[in-house]
Amino acid sequence: MSTKKIFGLAWYWWIVFLILLMELGVFLFFGEDSYIAIHDNLDIHITDYEILRLNRAFFSQGQELPLLGGIDRNFLLSEWSLYSFLYMILPNFAAYITGYFMKILIALGSGILLGKDILKEKYSHYAWLVVLGSFTYGLLPLYPAFSFSFASIPLFLFIIRRIMAKGGNRYYLFLFLYPLLSYFTFFGPFLIGYLFLYAVYCSVKEKKVKGCLFLSVLILSCGYIVVEYRLFLLMFTSGEHTIRETMFMGDDNAATVLNNIFTVFKDGIFHAEDVHRYLVLPVCLIYLVYLNVNYIRKGKWKEILSDTFNRIFLFIVFNCIIYGFYTWEDFRTLIETILPPLKGWQFNRTVFLNPFLWYAAIFLIAGRFCERRYIFITRTAVVFVMMVPFGKQTLYNDFFNTVYTHAYMMIKQEDTESLSYREFFSQELFEEIKEDINYNGEYAVAYGMHPAILSYNNISTLDGCLSYYYQDYKEDFREVIAPALEKSQSERLYFDEWGARAYIFSASDEAIWEPVKTMQVTDYSLSIDAEALRELGGKYIFSRIKIDNDKELEISLIGSYEEETSPYIIYVYQV
Repeated sequence: MSTKKIFGLAWYWWIVFLILLMELGVFLFFGEDSYIAIHDNLDIHITDYEILRLNRAFFSQGQELPLLGGIDRNFLLSEWSLYSFLYMILPNFAAYITGYFMKILIALGSGILLGKDILKEKYSHYAWLVVLGSFTYGLLPLYPAFSFSFASIPLFLFIIRRIMAKGGNRYYLFLFLYPLLSYFTFFGPFLIGYLFLYAVYCSVKEKKVKGCLFLSVLILSCGYIVVEYRLFLLMFTSGEHTIRETMFMGDDNAATVLNNIFTVFKDGIFHAEDVHRYLVLPVCLIYLVYLNVNYIRKGKWKEILSDTFNRIFLFIVFNCIIYGFYTWEDFRTLIETILPPLKGWQFNRTVFLNPFLWYAAIFLIAGRFCERRYIFITRTAVVFVMMVPFGKQTLYNDFFNTVYTHAYMMIKQEDTESLSYREFFSQELFEEIKEDINYNGEYAVAYGMHPAILSYNNISTLDGCLSYYYQDYKEDFREVIAPALEKSQSERLYFDEWGARAYIFSASDEAIWEPVKTMQVTDYSLSIDAEALRELGGKYIFSRIKIDNDKELEISLIGSYEEETSPYIIYVYQV
């Protein structure tokens, strides 16, 4: 198969280079006016890194951080990860954009390593497919803070394959270091678990203990423990109950469980929204029927289960089933009884492996079509698959959202309700506020906005979002927001049955912290126990809503603040 070169570079590398250049140009041009995903991104992890930077706490031990009333440093992300390292050495926005492109390069490099290892001498014939397939996987708009975990799955498979091929002790070292790219709570237990099951399978099949794989399980586990040592210290040495133990994960009926399985199979989940449903899914389903009808016609029944595509597809379906059944309480209890370490863990996160599996499946199909000499059709189809992420708006598609929002405002000559990175954090405005009130580290809460905005601007908060903190603090904070929870059943269930967002709620308006430019509220009263807030150490309330029952709560308005680069009007109250 000939490969056309343009100025000494293969045509497919030109596609990679030009797309990367285009994306880089957009983010450099718009800078902090880019539209970066806020939900479970700027409002949590990206702000957590800023908290660590502001408090010089990346490597600290025993330090209390000004979040949720003062929380142990160990609750935030480990310093021993490549993604964390970016935020140590670069300003927050620069680190985020650097991580965006590093995710793509990790997927690209990992895919090429895996492709070369599988194809060996055939690699040169399929280089274009491996490169474009790996690049496409890197372009997928997956959960940014843990994007390295998604992108490096091909690297994990490459390391395991080299270990099985007796590639040398250095690959055991690479496996030990692999958690530097991964994240334990999202991927660790599942990679370890599936690797263990594979070791058992190989041992039974070969009638000989597969020692290299069992050793790999041990080494990978040790790697995660070392990299995520803070998490393991909290789990096994604190002796305190956390909110994970009181979270209610649902008890759906059979119809809902089946619907959840179908939905996640079709759409994925928002943390791993891989846009497979638009092209990858229908092609895979058509090929699934075509492939297996041919096997049946030829009487090759055994090859149905041994076919690589079928195995990948079954793996996808299995992960979807686990995801669906997780919200059935009896099933969840059974699994947690059999495997006690999974208690409190969302073991339905096996579905996070599906983006890689879907795209491995579609590019396996492409490879098989190449074998039949359908080169032009296959290349055209691959380019279409690669273009899908560019044309679909999803939560974490920062490139699309930035281009689309700016284009909309330019063409329509009107503003949007979306907030850019700069507008969301509004640093100039909060610097002005802090200077005016002589702020000196006192604790505050946010109303009508994410507490992360305060944290990012170096304001200590009693509220915040964290999926793992002590139950005692949740109960103390609940006393502050009890008046709102008594009036709103939906907010009460949201906090009591989950509680990761310890926010100030409205008694009437749901999700009062929605990040928009124009506040649309029906209730201007603040439903809190002000005395409980004082007892927790709160001194200020930063609100986007002018509170009309301030005298009743015995809180006083210090002033209202606005700034031309910010869409906010902030009302500051002293408690």
